[in-house]
Amino acid sequence: MTTHDESEQRRRLELASFLRTRRERLLPEQVGLLKRARRRTPGLRREEVAEYIGISTTWYTWLEQGRAIHVSAEVVEQLAHLLRLSEDERVYFFHLAQHTLPPTLPQPHEGVPPLLRDVLTALEPCPAHIRDRQWNVLAHNRAESFLVNWSAYLASERNIVWHHFTNPTFRRLMVNWERETRSMLSEFRMESGQHTEDPWFTSLISQLHQRSAEFREWWPLHEVRRERELPIELEHPEVGRLIFQAVTVLFTTQEHLVMRILMPMQEAETAVKLHALMKVVQKRKPGR
Repeated sequence: MTTHDESEQRRRLELASFLRTRRERLLPEQVGLLKRARRRTPGLRREEVAEYIGISTTWYTWLEQGRAIHVSAEVVEQLAHLLRLSEDERVYFFHLAQHTLPPTLPQPHEGVPPLLRDVLTALEPCPAHIRDRQWNVLAHNRAESFLVNWSAYLASERNIVWHHFTNPTFRRLMVNWERETRSMLSEFRMESGQHTEDPWFTSLISQLHQRSAEFREWWPLHEVRRERELPIELEHPEVGRLIFQAVTVLFTTQEHLVMRILMPMQEAETAVKLHALMKVVQKRKPGR
Protein backbone atom coordinates (compact mmCIF):
# COMPACT_ATOMS: atom_id res chain seq x y z
CA MET A 1 0.00 0.00 0.00
CA THR A 2 1.39 3.38 -1.01
CA THR A 3 1.66 6.40 1.28
CA HIS A 4 -1.18 8.02 -0.64
CA ASP A 5 -3.39 4.97 -0.14
CA GLU A 6 -2.65 4.93 3.60
CA SER A 7 -3.46 8.63 3.88
CA GLU A 8 -6.69 8.15 1.97
CA GLN A 9 -7.70 5.27 4.20
CA ARG A 10 -7.05 7.34 7.35
CA ARG A 11 -9.20 10.15 5.91
CA ARG A 12 -12.09 7.79 5.23
CA LEU A 13 -11.85 6.25 8.70
CA GLU A 14 -11.75 9.70 10.30
CA LEU A 15 -14.82 10.69 8.31
CA ALA A 16 -16.58 7.49 9.34
CA SER A 17 -15.76 8.02 13.02
CA PHE A 18 -16.83 11.67 12.91
CA LEU A 19 -20.19 10.79 11.37
CA ARG A 20 -20.80 8.02 13.88
CA THR A 21 -20.11 10.18 16.94
CA ARG A 22 -22.33 13.00 15.65
CA ARG A 23 -25.15 10.59 14.82
CA GLU A 24 -24.98 8.98 18.26
CA ARG A 25 -25.23 12.29 20.13
CA LEU A 26 -28.47 13.31 18.37
CA LEU A 27 -31.84 12.41 19.91
CA PRO A 28 -34.63 11.23 17.58
CA GLU A 29 -37.02 13.92 18.83
CA GLN A 30 -34.51 16.61 17.82
CA VAL A 31 -35.19 15.79 14.17
CA GLY A 32 -38.92 15.29 14.55
CA LEU A 33 -38.92 11.51 15.00
CA LEU A 34 -40.98 9.75 17.62
CA LYS A 35 -39.00 8.45 20.56
CA ARG A 36 -38.83 4.67 20.44
CA ALA A 37 -38.31 2.47 23.45
CA ARG A 38 -35.36 0.08 23.88
CA ARG A 39 -32.74 1.57 21.63
CA ARG A 40 -29.68 -0.65 21.68
CA THR A 41 -27.40 2.20 20.65
CA PRO A 42 -27.53 5.91 21.54
CA GLY A 43 -28.73 8.57 19.13
CA LEU A 44 -30.20 8.07 15.67
CA ARG A 45 -30.07 4.77 13.86
CA ARG A 46 -28.26 4.51 10.53
CA GLU A 47 -31.50 3.71 8.74
CA GLU A 48 -33.11 6.85 10.19
CA VAL A 49 -30.29 9.02 8.88
CA ALA A 50 -30.46 7.36 5.47
CA GLU A 51 -34.23 7.74 5.23
CA TYR A 52 -34.12 11.38 6.31
CA ILE A 53 -31.73 12.44 3.53
CA GLY A 54 -33.06 10.04 0.89
CA ILE A 55 -30.23 7.52 0.45
CA SER A 56 -30.05 3.78 0.99
CA THR A 57 -29.18 2.38 4.41
CA THR A 58 -26.51 0.21 2.81
CA TRP A 59 -24.81 3.18 1.20
CA TYR A 60 -24.81 5.15 4.46
CA THR A 61 -23.51 2.11 6.35
CA TRP A 62 -20.60 1.88 3.91
CA LEU A 63 -19.90 5.56 4.57
CA GLU A 64 -19.66 4.93 8.34
CA GLN A 65 -17.47 1.89 7.66
CA GLY A 66 -14.93 3.97 5.77
CA ARG A 67 -15.55 2.33 2.42
CA ALA A 68 -14.06 3.90 -0.71
CA ILE A 69 -17.23 5.61 -1.96
CA HIS A 70 -17.83 9.12 -3.31
CA VAL A 71 -19.98 11.52 -1.29
CA SER A 72 -21.56 14.40 -3.17
CA ALA A 73 -21.50 17.95 -1.81
CA GLU A 74 -25.30 17.88 -1.65
CA VAL A 75 -25.31 14.82 0.62
CA VAL A 76 -22.61 16.37 2.80
CA GLU A 77 -24.74 19.51 3.23
CA GLN A 78 -27.81 17.44 4.05
CA LEU A 79 -25.90 15.43 6.64
CA ALA A 80 -24.44 18.58 8.20
CA HIS A 81 -27.95 19.98 8.52
CA LEU A 82 -29.47 16.78 9.92
CA LEU A 83 -26.68 16.19 12.44
CA ARG A 84 -26.91 19.78 13.74
CA LEU A 85 -23.22 20.45 13.13
CA SER A 86 -21.72 23.65 14.47
CA GLU A 87 -20.01 25.97 12.00
CA ASP A 88 -16.58 24.58 12.94
CA GLU A 89 -17.83 21.00 12.66
CA ARG A 90 -19.36 21.78 9.28
CA VAL A 91 -16.05 23.16 7.97
CA TYR A 92 -14.22 20.08 9.28
CA PHE A 93 -16.82 17.73 7.76
CA PHE A 94 -16.56 19.31 4.30
CA HIS A 95 -12.78 19.05 4.53
CA LEU A 96 -12.93 15.34 5.38
CA ALA A 97 -15.41 14.75 2.55
CA GLN A 98 -13.03 16.55 0.15
CA HIS A 99 -15.50 19.22 -0.89
CA THR A 100 -15.14 22.98 -0.97
CA LEU A 101 -17.31 24.67 1.60
CA PRO A 102 -20.16 26.45 -0.21
CA PRO A 103 -20.39 30.22 0.29
CA THR A 104 -22.74 31.43 3.00
CA LEU A 105 -24.63 34.67 3.37
CA PRO A 106 -22.72 37.28 5.39
CA GLN A 107 -23.70 37.32 9.04
CA PRO A 108 -25.03 40.63 10.40
CA HIS A 109 -22.52 42.67 12.36
CA GLU A 110 -23.22 42.37 16.08
CA GLY A 111 -22.30 45.97 16.80
CA VAL A 112 -24.92 48.67 17.32
CA PRO A 113 -24.39 51.84 15.22
CA PRO A 114 -23.56 54.96 17.28
CA LEU A 115 -26.73 56.69 16.06
CA LEU A 116 -28.91 53.94 17.56
CA ARG A 117 -26.99 54.16 20.83
CA ASP A 118 -27.78 57.87 20.86
CA VAL A 119 -31.45 57.01 20.38
CA LEU A 120 -31.30 54.79 23.48
CA THR A 121 -29.86 57.68 25.49
CA ALA A 122 -32.48 60.10 24.16
CA LEU A 123 -35.25 57.78 25.33
CA GLU A 124 -34.29 58.09 29.00
CA PRO A 125 -35.84 57.81 31.50
CA CYS A 126 -37.70 55.11 29.52
CA PRO A 127 -35.82 51.81 29.87
CA ALA A 128 -34.76 50.55 26.45
CA HIS A 129 -32.40 48.05 24.87
CA ILE A 130 -31.41 46.84 21.43
CA ARG A 131 -31.14 43.13 20.79
CA ASP A 132 -30.45 40.84 17.87
CA ARG A 133 -32.78 38.24 16.39
CA GLN A 134 -31.40 35.67 18.84
CA TRP A 135 -32.65 37.84 21.73
CA ASN A 136 -29.14 38.78 22.86
CA VAL A 137 -28.97 42.29 24.35
CA LEU A 138 -26.32 44.28 22.46
CA ALA A 139 -26.86 47.73 23.96
CA HIS A 140 -29.01 49.35 26.64
CA ASN A 141 -29.47 52.74 28.29
CA ARG A 142 -29.00 53.75 31.92
CA ALA A 143 -32.71 53.50 32.64
CA GLU A 144 -32.67 49.86 31.54
CA SER A 145 -29.84 49.18 33.97
CA PHE A 146 -32.21 50.17 36.82
CA LEU A 147 -34.08 46.99 35.99
CA VAL A 148 -31.36 44.71 34.62
CA ASN A 149 -27.67 45.53 34.71
CA TRP A 150 -26.76 43.74 31.48
CA SER A 151 -23.18 45.04 31.71
CA ALA A 152 -22.61 42.83 34.75
CA TYR A 153 -22.89 39.71 32.58
CA LEU A 154 -20.60 38.30 29.96
CA ALA A 155 -21.70 39.14 26.42
CA SER A 156 -22.50 35.46 25.84
CA GLU A 157 -24.92 35.49 28.79
CA ARG A 158 -26.95 38.59 27.86
CA ASN A 159 -29.84 36.61 26.46
CA ILE A 160 -33.34 37.68 27.48
CA VAL A 161 -34.92 34.23 27.24
CA TRP A 162 -32.12 32.60 29.20
CA HIS A 163 -32.29 35.10 32.06
CA HIS A 164 -36.07 34.93 32.39
CA PHE A 165 -35.78 31.24 33.22
CA THR A 166 -32.45 31.02 35.03
CA ASN A 167 -31.80 34.36 36.77
CA PRO A 168 -33.43 34.74 40.21
CA THR A 169 -33.13 38.55 39.93
CA PHE A 170 -35.55 38.50 36.98
CA ARG A 171 -37.91 36.36 38.96
CA ARG A 172 -37.93 38.64 42.04
CA LEU A 173 -38.35 41.77 39.91
CA MET A 174 -41.52 40.62 38.15
CA VAL A 175 -44.83 40.95 39.99
CA ASN A 176 -46.27 38.06 38.01
CA TRP A 177 -43.25 36.06 36.84
CA GLU A 178 -45.22 33.23 35.22
CA ARG A 179 -47.43 35.54 33.18
CA GLU A 180 -44.51 37.71 32.08
CA THR A 181 -42.27 34.79 31.21
CA ARG A 182 -44.91 32.91 29.25
CA SER A 183 -45.74 36.10 27.36
CA MET A 184 -42.06 36.63 26.55
CA LEU A 185 -41.69 33.00 25.47
CA SER A 186 -44.68 33.24 23.13
CA GLU A 187 -43.13 36.33 21.47
CA PHE A 188 -39.77 34.59 21.18
CA ARG A 189 -41.36 31.53 19.59
CA MET A 190 -43.35 33.63 17.13
CA GLU A 191 -40.29 35.59 16.06
CA SER A 192 -37.83 32.70 15.92
CA GLY A 193 -40.03 30.27 13.99
CA GLN A 194 -37.83 30.61 10.92
CA HIS A 195 -34.69 29.75 12.92
CA THR A 196 -35.75 26.41 14.43
CA GLU A 197 -33.03 24.55 12.52
CA ASP A 198 -30.24 26.98 13.39
CA PRO A 199 -27.54 25.70 15.77
CA TRP A 200 -27.92 28.68 18.14
CA PHE A 201 -31.64 27.96 18.48
CA THR A 202 -31.35 24.23 19.10
CA SER A 203 -28.53 24.84 21.58
CA LEU A 204 -30.53 27.42 23.56
CA ILE A 205 -33.64 25.23 23.67
CA SER A 206 -31.61 22.20 24.74
CA GLN A 207 -29.90 24.11 27.58
CA LEU A 208 -33.17 25.58 28.79
CA HIS A 209 -34.71 22.12 28.88
CA GLN A 210 -31.91 21.08 31.20
CA ARG A 211 -32.06 24.15 33.46
CA SER A 212 -35.75 24.95 33.88
CA ALA A 213 -38.72 22.79 34.82
CA GLU A 214 -41.10 25.58 33.77
CA PHE A 215 -39.51 25.75 30.32
CA ARG A 216 -39.89 21.98 29.92
CA GLU A 217 -43.57 22.34 30.79
CA TRP A 218 -44.39 25.40 28.64
CA TRP A 219 -42.30 24.90 25.51
CA PRO A 220 -44.33 21.90 24.21
CA LEU A 221 -47.51 24.03 24.41
CA HIS A 222 -46.42 25.99 21.30
CA GLU A 223 -47.88 29.28 22.52
CA VAL A 224 -47.26 32.10 20.03
CA ARG A 225 -48.04 35.81 20.12
CA ARG A 226 -46.80 38.60 17.87
CA GLU A 227 -46.94 41.29 20.56
CA ARG A 228 -47.66 41.31 24.26
CA GLU A 229 -51.10 42.56 25.32
CA LEU A 230 -50.87 43.30 29.05
CA PRO A 231 -48.64 45.85 30.77
CA ILE A 232 -45.45 44.74 32.51
CA GLU A 233 -45.49 45.12 36.27
CA LEU A 234 -42.23 45.18 38.21
CA GLU A 235 -41.39 45.59 41.89
CA HIS A 236 -38.25 47.69 42.16
CA PRO A 237 -36.24 47.37 45.41
CA GLU A 238 -35.80 51.17 45.70
CA VAL A 239 -38.99 52.75 44.37
CA GLY A 240 -41.58 49.98 44.51
CA ARG A 241 -44.18 49.20 41.85
CA LEU A 242 -43.42 50.15 38.22
CA ILE A 243 -45.86 49.60 35.35
CA PHE A 244 -44.83 49.71 31.69
CA GLN A 245 -46.24 49.13 28.25
CA ALA A 246 -43.69 47.43 25.99
CA VAL A 247 -43.11 48.85 22.50
CA THR A 248 -41.09 46.98 19.87
CA VAL A 249 -39.30 48.92 17.13
CA LEU A 250 -37.94 47.35 13.93
CA PHE A 251 -35.36 49.04 11.70
CA THR A 252 -35.49 49.11 7.91
CA THR A 253 -31.72 49.62 7.57
CA GLN A 254 -30.64 47.32 10.43
CA GLU A 255 -33.00 44.40 9.94
CA HIS A 256 -31.08 42.13 12.33
CA LEU A 257 -31.72 44.51 15.25
CA VAL A 258 -34.80 45.09 17.40
CA MET A 259 -35.36 47.85 19.97
CA ARG A 260 -37.58 47.26 22.96
CA ILE A 261 -38.82 50.31 24.87
CA LEU A 262 -40.70 50.22 28.17
CA MET A 263 -43.08 53.17 28.18
CA PRO A 264 -44.04 54.24 31.74
CA MET A 265 -47.76 54.21 32.42
CA GLN A 266 -49.64 56.65 34.62
CA GLU A 267 -50.45 53.94 37.10
CA ALA A 268 -48.13 53.76 40.10
CA GLU A 269 -46.51 57.09 39.08
CA THR A 270 -43.94 55.13 37.12
CA ALA A 271 -42.49 58.13 35.24
CA VAL A 272 -41.97 60.06 38.48
CA LYS A 273 -40.15 57.14 40.04
CA LEU A 274 -37.91 56.73 36.99
CA HIS A 275 -36.91 60.40 37.14
CA ALA A 276 -36.11 59.94 40.83
CA LEU A 277 -33.91 56.97 40.03
CA MET A 278 -32.06 58.98 37.39
CA LYS A 279 -31.28 61.67 39.97
CA VAL A 280 -30.04 59.09 42.46
CA VAL A 281 -27.70 57.64 39.84
CA GLN A 282 -26.32 61.10 39.05
CA LYS A 283 -25.56 61.74 42.74
CA ARG A 284 -23.76 58.41 43.02
CA LYS A 285 -21.26 59.35 40.30
CA PRO A 286 -17.72 60.01 41.56
CA GLY A 287 -16.90 63.66 42.20
CA ARG A 288 -20.47 64.68 42.94
